[in-house]
Amino acid sequence: MFLHAGDTEVGGFGISAEKRPLYIEDFVTVKQTVTAVTVAFDDTAVADYFDDCIDRGLSPSRFARIWLHTHPGASPEPSSVDEETFARVFGDCDWAVMLIVSRTQAKYARLSFNAGPGGSVLLPVNIDWAAWPELVLNHGAELSAICESWMDEYGKNICPAVCFSNRMPMLDPCFGRQLWADALWREDDLYERHEQKALDEEFADFFETAFMEDR
Repeated sequence: MFLHAGDTEVGGFGISAEKRPLYIEDFVTVKQTVTAVTVAFDDTAVADYFDDCIDRGLSPSRFARIWLHTHPGASPEPSSVDEETFARVFGDCDWAVMLIVSRTQAKYARLSFNAGPGGSVLLPVNIDWAAWPELVLNHGAELSAICESWMDEYGKNICPAVCFSNRMPMLDPCFGRQLWADALWREDDLYERHEQKALDEEFADFFETAFMEDR
C-alpha cells in the first residue's frame, strides 16, 4: 500500500522476528520528508521510534538494523544517495540491511557486517505466502481497521516536499489527507499512474544528485 500510495519514495524500519533476524514481521514508518528520489527522516521521530521499541522490550538488533524504502520507478537498485546514507547511518552497526522495493515489485537487499574484516553480501528476498492463511484466519475481522490505520500512518508520516520558485523544498501538510480524498485507489488508475510515472534509472540518479546539490 505504501509502495503505490504516491509518487515519492517511502522509508522505514523493518522489525525482525525474535530468533530470525532476517525475517521481517512488521514495517514501521516515522515522520519524513520525501521526494521521488530522496527520503529524510525526522530526527526526533526516529528517537521516539527507538524509545517506543525499547519500551516494548525489543532489542536494537530487531528494530534498528533493517532500513527499508521504496522506489516509485522500475529499478530497485540503490542510488548514490542511498549508498551514502546507508554507509553514514548504518556503517558502525555490527550488521545492517538495506532493502529496496520498486514499483514493479523488483527488490534489492544487501547485508553489511563489521565482524572480522567486514564485508557485504546480496540477499534474496521472498514473501512468506505460507503464513498468510493463518494471518487471515486470525486477523480477518480486523483487516478493515488495519488498512485504515495504514492510511492514517501514511497521512501522518509521509510529507512530500513542494518546490517553489526559489527551488527550496517546503512540506505540504495537506498532502497525505488529500491523497485519500482523491480517487487514486481504483485499479485502472494505479496502473495508469505507474506507466506514466515510471522513472528511468539513469535520469533518477542524475536528478537526485542535482537535487542534493541544490539543497
